[in-house]
Amino acid sequence: MLEDPLLKEKTYLKENQAKFAEKYPGRQYLVIKGETVHGAYETYDEGVTGGVRLLGSGPFLVRSWLHPEDPQPLNIPVISLGIPTSANS
Repeated sequence: MLEDPLLKEKTYLKENQAKFAEKYPGRQYLVIKGETVHGAYETYDEGVTGGVRLLGSGPFLVRSWLHPEDPQPLNIPVISLGIPTSANS
């Protein structure tokens, strides 16, 4: 069975949900890599775009602190944003 590559980020989000609610009112979508929030955004799409700008092609988590258990659609930023890579250029 494959290990979840974002398990650390998801755990961090769930364990700090109350802190994030206080710290990021109005910006519920967080970009998380490891145990660091790299950005907070109003929408999921803004979070994905901001995450790619800050962290490159991933992996990183974009998820709402309001609903940390909600599954997000599969999103592969390099494909959805049309970022050229050696595999698709």
